[in-house]
Amino acid sequence: MGQARAGRAGADMESADERARRLEHEVPRIKAALESVAAGRVVPLEAVDAWIESLGTDHELPAPRAKR
Repeated sequence: MGQARAGRAGADMESADERARRLEHEVPRIKAALESVAAGRVVPLEAVDAWIESLGTDHELPAPRAKR
């Protein structure tokens, strides 16, 4: 009758086919992100916090970039 649904309680449910399509796109990006972290390409938390605090002020900082 209906397709099996996967998802979290209270979240919009997705079908198994929708989940497979989503993961097809997400998994390579997640792997690339983990490789970047392992290589030390990260943005320091302090830089992110300073940038966020500057938003909407007269002295907005540029978005922080990853350090190598």
